[in-house]
Amino acid sequence: MNTTDKLLEEFTAPSKEEWREAAEKLLKGKPFDKIMKQMTPEGILLEPIFWKDVLDELPAVETLPGTDGYLRGTTAAGYNKEPWEIAQELPYGTPVEFNRAAREDLMRGQNALNIILDIATLKGADPDSAQAGEVGACGVSLACLKDIETAFKDIVPDAVSFHIRTGCAGLSVGALFFAWLEKLGVNKTQVKGSLGMDPVAVHAAAGTLPVKLKELLDEQSVLTRYCVNEAPGIKAIAVSSLPYHQAGGSAVEELGAALATGAFYIEQMVERGLTVDEAASQIRFSFAVGPNFFMEIAKIRAARVLWAKVVAAFGGSAESQKICLHARTGLYNKTQKDPYVNMLRTTTEALSAVIAGVDSLCVGNFDEVMRLPDTFSRRISRNTQVILQEECELTDVVDPAGGSWAIEWLTNQVAEKSWAFFQEIEGKGGIEGALKSGFIQESIAKTAAGMEKLLNSRRMSLVGTNVYPNVGEKKLEPHLPDYAELRNTRAREIAAARLELDEDADTKVMAALGKILESDGDTLVQNLIEAVQTGATIGEITKTVRASIDPEDAVKPLKATRLSAKYEALRNASANFEAKTGKRPMIFLVNLGPLRRHKLRADFTRSFFEAGGFEIISPKGFETPADAVSALNESGAGIAVVCGTDDDYTEKFAEYASALKEALPETRLVLAGYPGDNEEAFRAAGMDDYIFIKSDNYEMNRAYLEGLGVL
Repeated sequence: MNTTDKLLEEFTAPSKEEWREAAEKLLKGKPFDKIMKQMTPEGILLEPIFWKDVLDELPAVETLPGTDGYLRGTTAAGYNKEPWEIAQELPYGTPVEFNRAAREDLMRGQNALNIILDIATLKGADPDSAQAGEVGACGVSLACLKDIETAFKDIVPDAVSFHIRTGCAGLSVGALFFAWLEKLGVNKTQVKGSLGMDPVAVHAAAGTLPVKLKELLDEQSVLTRYCVNEAPGIKAIAVSSLPYHQAGGSAVEELGAALATGAFYIEQMVERGLTVDEAASQIRFSFAVGPNFFMEIAKIRAARVLWAKVVAAFGGSAESQKICLHARTGLYNKTQKDPYVNMLRTTTEALSAVIAGVDSLCVGNFDEVMRLPDTFSRRISRNTQVILQEECELTDVVDPAGGSWAIEWLTNQVAEKSWAFFQEIEGKGGIEGALKSGFIQESIAKTAAGMEKLLNSRRMSLVGTNVYPNVGEKKLEPHLPDYAELRNTRAREIAAARLELDEDADTKVMAALGKILESDGDTLVQNLIEAVQTGATIGEITKTVRASIDPEDAVKPLKATRLSAKYEALRNASANFEAKTGKRPMIFLVNLGPLRRHKLRADFTRSFFEAGGFEIISPKGFETPADAVSALNESGAGIAVVCGTDDDYTEKFAEYASALKEALPETRLVLAGYPGDNEEAFRAAGMDDYIFIKSDNYEMNRAYLEGLGVL
């Protein structure tokens, strides 16, 4: 008998019943289902432990990578054949800044350009006609052929992928991009990337569209047809789930909305003359990745299965059922306070995306919610992916999550619930109908409210925000541009670019723009390209293409937020108070007796109120009420929290409370702990409030800061 056999004899596997019996014994009478099971925001009840038999009812055991609905990936070899693209965003406002960062990062591990555009470009406005705050905001400003030449200078078009998030500006930005390729003499069929036109995501996030949705879908179909015929490696259509994630939606809501958007685009493209296979092959999905490690793996794996199901329902081929998946670490859980913790958050999020099997990935910079990234923050984000590829060797494993009892079960749960939500959306008239009726907004608002409730009660932790706050941290340098000056700079650059054109350039541009007006769907993109080559700007093209300027009917926008934003407002108010008065708002701890008797609740109180930016004064334990009164009076604090054991409270609280209230009646007196049956007596002695593990941490910090005049 070998050693392994002997071990198996000595340590027999317990049955489910035996394991539960042992767990219940350790719980000492506490309810098993309430303590050990957890309900997620997706409405999925997680078990404390999973057993192999959960696979009996699931298709995962019979599923292979590259086949069978693509649960385990769209290729048999996974990342062995082609690793995911390292597609970092470079959110710099001018073409020169963008090019400098792009060339630097492409030499250091990045292999795809993930191009986000500024507000002006997305609106189809030239810098000299846009407002300050729109030019260079949130992305790069591109207005003419010279701009895109500057932005992509010394970058070989067929050596990297170009992913440009165009929103509603796909035609005009696409014309710039293709004009640049033609000027270089590049074969467009050899170029890879996307021109992610996604008006539904814009509508969901902003609440409005610059023109009627029908007109934007017409533009989308023209761009899609051109890419199918002339540049098949470029995907014209994007489906972004970021607006739903950023508003606080669950994985199920995010995936369901994405499926509905993709189905809507296929339907609309087919109505405009494309085939199902052509439309489906031109869609690139972009998912946010949140902090729930296993849930995010399940979401992305489920997306492959469900999208294949959608395309199959339209009659699409097995090849067109393969989803193209980009992922980006989410912003919803990122913090301005203790921002270096964001590095840990993005690392786990990146790992879950890679394990799930995405085609490209952007790891957000740890400081992205407060400033433009510097070389250091870009390096950390980029190298997170490089380490996952080169040191963790995740490119050597096909579907590393495959066969995991818990993940396969969770993937199936996410798939079932996401499909049900997708069907609900379809029942409301599809994605646009569901947005106009407010169904999606209401569903996500309810989920977000539940998340905030968990955060406020500290049943959900954001390190550095509602737990372990570092009130003494040093703020990062802002690194934010002067947007007024940036707008003026870009306006001068556009004016200079116009002066560099031929003497008869105005005549050529006018003729080219006139030709656009005479174009049909088959000739429009090429005529747009020719207009760009003569010197037409993105503003001139947009005005020419869009004969109508009637906006789409408004919907209630999904409010982009971050979980930590309300806490950050408290901390900022406390910091402003300190700047004005020379000291932070203070809370004095009336510690009873020796350290061992009050430390536990004193530490709890410190963490509880430092989340609001309070300075905690925690002296040695007091032996008499008179000593406590003297120390509190000397501190100048307006709030005092009594900390000790339950026995100390029973024996001493009334005496201390009476003395404190008699000497300092305006002081707010708080008990650290739950008073239980003693609440009435404690209040009679002078207790104004109490805090314990179930208290609303945010609300109490807010109320106390307000009471002190900080808010």
